[in-house]
Amino acid sequence: MGKMKQIALMVQDKQSFQLKTMIEASERAGRNEVYFLGKTYSIQDAKQILMFMQDEERKIHRNKQSTQ
Repeated sequence: MGKMKQIALMVQDKQSFQLKTMIEASERAGRNEVYFLGKTYSIQDAKQILMFMQDEERKIHRNKQSTQ
């Protein structure tokens, strides 16, 4: 499964907090990289992925509210 597919599944399951926790742990440890979904990302790249994931989660939440 590709990385984007894995990220999309995590977004659907509201799992972005996992990446956020990993980023915070790396920053506390003074590391400048995060290991996520089988790949090492820089902190900056990981934060960009997290922003994308959180934005998509908000869109899903808004769409669910507007259909109810």
